[in-house]
Amino acid sequence: MENTKLTKLEEVVDKLIEQLKGLKNDKKTLQTTLQAREDEIKTLKTQVAELNDKQDKISERVDNLINSIEDWENSSDSAPAEEPEGREGGEDQGNSAPLFT
Repeated sequence: MENTKLTKLEEVVDKLIEQLKGLKNDKKTLQTTLQAREDEIKTLKTQVAELNDKQDKISERVDNLINSIEDWENSSDSAPAEEPEGREGGEDQGNSAPLFT
């Protein structure tokens, strides 16, 4: 009787040891997966930061271009309108004699 109980206890302990080995393997696999995911997250965060920097620089350049165009438009709007070349004071240039001969 005593031997049977001892044998049964040995079987239970062996089973528990096998389960513990399996759990240790699972833990190791999960730790490896977790580390890979953390590395991937770190890489993606770096890429996002780089892309945000590029986007900010591009936005700044576009804003500068728009401001330059607006400045150019404003400066050309405030300049006096020029008369077409060859016309002065509304005279009809087609009927006048050349100035130099």
